Amino acid sequence: MSVETTTIRKEGKSLLPVTKAISDETRVRILHILSFGAFSVNEVVEILGMGQSRISRHLKILTDAGLILSRREGSLVYSYLPEETGTEVRFSNEITKLLLSYKEDLPYRERDQKMVNQILENREKNSKTFFDRVAENWESLQEGTLNPKLYRSWILNALPSNSNQILDLGCGPGALIPFLLNKSKQVVGLDSSSNMINQANQMYGKNPTVRLVKAQLESIPLESESCDAVVASMVIHHISHPPTVFEEMYRVLKPGGVVCFVDLAKHNIEFMRDNFADLWLGFEPELIESWLTSVGFVLESQSEISTESSFKILTIKARKEGGQNVHSY
Repeated sequence: MSVETTTIRKEGKSLLPVTKAISDETRVRILHILSFGAFSVNEVVEILGMGQSRISRHLKILTDAGLILSRREGSLVYSYLPEETGTEVRFSNEITKLLLSYKEDLPYRERDQKMVNQILENREKNSKTFFDRVAENWESLQEGTLNPKLYRSWILNALPSNSNQILDLGCGPGALIPFLLNKSKQVVGLDSSSNMINQANQMYGKNPTVRLVKAQLESIPLESESCDAVVASMVIHHISHPPTVFEEMYRVLKPGGVVCFVDLAKHNIEFMRDNFADLWLGFEPELIESWLTSVGFVLESQSEISTESSFKILTIKARKEGGQNVHSY
C-alpha cells in the first residue's frame, strides 16, 4: 500500500466525525474561543453562559473528532487547538482555519470575544496583583520552594560569553541581572509587574549597562533581531498563551541567537496555583519543544535538574538558525 493511499484513508476516516462535529453552532463558537488560547471547562462555561454538562458534551465531540485536545493541570482540564503536526491534525486544523475565516458571520461572536478578553484580563490582573504584592520578598519566597542557584548556574553555562545584549524575560526584582552582566555588554530586564521593575530599579536603575522595561511579555518592546540571547527563567508558567511569547523571543533574537528556558517540570501540586499564581503546573519537555520548533527554533539541549523539594526543573536550550553561532568560552 502506498503512502499516498494510507494518507487518503486517514483523512477520509477523519472526514465524517469532523463534519458532524462542526455542524453545531455552539461547537463552532467553542473553536473560535479556543483560537485565543487554552481555556478550562469552567472558563468555557462562563464565556458561553451554558451548563457544564452541556459544554462537556460539546468538548467531548470536538475532542473525539480530533478538532481539539485537552490537558490536565492538577484538578483543572484545559481544552486547546492542536499544533500543526501529522496528517490528521493538519486536516482538522485546515477545517478549523476555514471555519474561522468566516468568523464574522458567527452568532454571538462579539459577545464571545468580549468574554474571552475578560477572562484573559482577569488572569493577567491576578498575576500582576500577586507579583506586585510579593515583589519585595520574591527571592526569599522562591528559595523557600526552589533553589535558584541550581538553575542559575545552568543558565550561565548555556549562555554565550561575548553578547552585546541579553534579554531577561520576566526579570522580577533583577536577581539574575548581575550574573548576566558577566556575559553581556547590555542587559534588558523586562517584567509586567510595576513593583518588580521598581525593585530592580533600586538596584540597577543607575547602571548604564542595564535597561529595565515594564511591558507585557507577549509584546516585547524591542527591535527585531536586537538580542544575542533571551533568558526565560521561571516565568512561562505564568503566561496564558506561551506560544505568543516564544514568537516574540524568536523575533527579537539575532540569527544564531539562543534562548535559555528554565521552568518547573510537569507536576500536580495544586498549592502552586494559589500560592504563586501559576497558570501552568509545570511543563512536559515535549510541549515546550513543540512550541519552540513550530516557531522556528532548533533544539540544542534538554535536561532536568532535581531539587531538595518534590519539584524538578526543566531546562531547554534552543537556537535561532542563521548567522554566526556565538560560542561560550
